[in-house]
Amino acid sequence: MKGVFVRTLFYGNAAVICSLSDISAQDAFSQLDALNPLVVTGSQVVEPLRDTPVRTEVIDGKYLSRTGTRSLAEAVEYSPGIRVSTNCQNCSVQSIQMFGLPQQYIGILSDGLPNFSTLAGVYGIEQIPAGTIGQIEIVKGGGSVLYGPGAVAGVINLIPREPTQTSGHIDMRFLGSRGDNFGQEPGGSFFGLYDLVSKDERFKLSMYGGFDRIDPIDRDGDGFTDVSKRDLWSGGLRALWRPLIDHTFTLDLFASDEDRRGGDILAWDLKPNEGRISEEILSRRYVSTLKWQADWSERWSSRLAYSYSRTERDSYYGGTGALGSPDLASPFFDASWTSDRGFGTTTDDLHFLDTLFAYQPSEEHRISFGGSFSRENLTDTQPSVNRTLDETFRNLGVFVQHRWKPNDIWTFEYGVRSDFNSELNDPIFSPRAAILWSPNNDLRVRGAISTGFRAPELFDEDLHISNVGGELQTTFNDPSLEEESSVTLSVSPEWQINESWRLEMNAFHTWLDDTFVVEPNDDPLTPGVTEFIRTNGESSRVYGAELNLGYFRDDWNIQFSWVQQRLEYDNPQLVLGDPNGDPADNPIFSSTYVRTPESLALLRFTHNGDWFDSYVTAKATGPMNVPRISSDPATGDLIGNKMV
Repeated sequence: MKGVFVRTLFYGNAAVICSLSDISAQDAFSQLDALNPLVVTGSQVVEPLRDTPVRTEVIDGKYLSRTGTRSLAEAVEYSPGIRVSTNCQNCSVQSIQMFGLPQQYIGILSDGLPNFSTLAGVYGIEQIPAGTIGQIEIVKGGGSVLYGPGAVAGVINLIPREPTQTSGHIDMRFLGSRGDNFGQEPGGSFFGLYDLVSKDERFKLSMYGGFDRIDPIDRDGDGFTDVSKRDLWSGGLRALWRPLIDHTFTLDLFASDEDRRGGDILAWDLKPNEGRISEEILSRRYVSTLKWQADWSERWSSRLAYSYSRTERDSYYGGTGALGSPDLASPFFDASWTSDRGFGTTTDDLHFLDTLFAYQPSEEHRISFGGSFSRENLTDTQPSVNRTLDETFRNLGVFVQHRWKPNDIWTFEYGVRSDFNSELNDPIFSPRAAILWSPNNDLRVRGAISTGFRAPELFDEDLHISNVGGELQTTFNDPSLEEESSVTLSVSPEWQINESWRLEMNAFHTWLDDTFVVEPNDDPLTPGVTEFIRTNGESSRVYGAELNLGYFRDDWNIQFSWVQQRLEYDNPQLVLGDPNGDPADNPIFSSTYVRTPESLALLRFTHNGDWFDSYVTAKATGPMNVPRISSDPATGDLIGNKMV
């Protein structure tokens, strides 16, 4: 049965602040023309938001602080058209949807660099501390022209904060949730940051570190976690040096170490392989980035950047219900059981090199060109699902882009990118064009057409092993899998009605060819494991509209957003079951994307007071189709499949 999910957030936190000087930040909720922040993501050039022809949404650092945001996942959750979903109650893995398309279609960037590797995408959006982010820029629509494969739905760019003066702060929060926490310690977080700025502001250093804990929660009393336990340590530094006024060098270092576990309450103090259902993931991530930006003259500028990230994971997916038990009295006794069953290791190394040049011969024209190269090596050993991987993926991309502004009313931008991917025989060409019409200061209309593609590589959902009905589920790629391509068209008018009211709309339509679909492909020789295969399905499309209405006063504002979207296949696709197998494993077909709501609503109220700020938001998620496996709770035997 379909339903509507409504979530309301009343957030409060206690913080201890130690500062050597005042800290100022932009107001994220000021009117657009009054604030006019600088953005870079849409065109890879720093410019005022109102002047970019590529529609860009901005979340600034003060918004993150005001809402008590701890991570990237929480930062974007209350943005129009974006949904953060929890896909596993055992490990609470989260992912981002943008206009209904899952995270695999979204490019996640750090200071313009896609150093978010495949393995990092499994749990990584919860591991990036919000305290290090100065601004988040969101561009919806095909981003492959600038950022290569995987940016079909758009990009989320995390702009690091740059301090203006020597200062520091400590932030502490205490969290609690309803439900049984298995007697574990309550949740909370600690984050400390110190900025050092030289007198001439040519050298800046930010050092930070934090700890974040979420206690396990059983909300429905069935003896299994609905929210997994998580202990996360993170820290790093960012150094900025300007030896000359036109040259900037930056160094970023980041490290995180996370321990998460979920599953059976009765086995919480035991080893993970002694519980009926259990998942434990120990993950570590290390990122280093070096960037050099130079303005050679009024006409020429350049950027050179290199980033390396390594993600490591030691995992256990399973439990006695799926992998058996050595206990003779257990209903899941298996004489062939070994103590290493269910454990696995994964490593992911990603190198990324980026170059960009810009030439502006006049105020009317600007030409940007450059290239990027990425190399990712991923090894994964998971004996419980018969999976051993050692894959290397390479991608070389070159692009050119032209900005033409004939007058103050019209702005045109168009470009093309060519990608040479190790998994494809032929290069992929991705053109893009955008237009901005601004007849006056109160009205702007943007239009864009963009293309994108996803190469047949491994994806983050392949590296997560689900435990459903006492059986493990895993996904493999079809050996003949081909790239998925897309074309996106959007029109976005925005109108400053008067000093208080602002209206914005966005209509979008994306056509997908050779859509990646995941179908059942169970191997009868692997009991306790259900295999799925990713293959090319038929064409599909995503279309809809977004409406944002805001009312702004000096010290408070209220904003309402509504998104109506539909994601459908040209023909129904098999999403669960086997048409030729066990009658209990009946096939389920769907003509629409599953686990994707057609309606999203968001209401936000913000008040800026003399002594404290307040923020209240309500979010409604419309109905969605979800395939469900029904099994006997006593034996784990399959009963049937259905769509709910």
